[in-house]
Amino acid sequence: MMRFALLFLCGAFSAQAAVYKCEQNGVVEFSQFPCASNAEQVDMRPVGTALSGTRGEYLQQVNALKRKGRFVEFKISKLEHDKELEVDQLKAELYKLRRSFPRSEELSALNKRIAHVEQQFDEKINAERRNLFSLKAKTNNLERQYAQN
Repeated sequence: MMRFALLFLCGAFSAQAAVYKCEQNGVVEFSQFPCASNAEQVDMRPVGTALSGTRGEYLQQVNALKRKGRFVEFKISKLEHDKELEVDQLKAELYKLRRSFPRSEELSALNKRIAHVEQQFDEKINAERRNLFSLKAKTNNLERQYAQN
């Protein structure tokens, strides 16, 4: 039993095998062995891990983090836009309702609905902002790591 645990532990810390990417007849394949003369070696390490490779690997990791950051920025702007559209629509309903001399319960319910929608969007936006902050911190740490090496 102890031998299996030791083998498993050694396997967990072993070096990763090279992964090659090549395109044949319009189909992209990934393999442990080069499948053609134009096979490209791909870095399969998790993004943001410590550097032990070349400048190209470093740039690949930094660029991947920056792409993720731009995508999160896009999600934030989309959420802000969606929030504005939905709140404006609810405020238009509120304006129409006020013109028809509604009961106070109807006005109160619509105001609560507007506040609830704003709160939901704000929570989503804040979560994405925290995600963006984390990605920027990882990018900065990775750039600092590479500068030290």
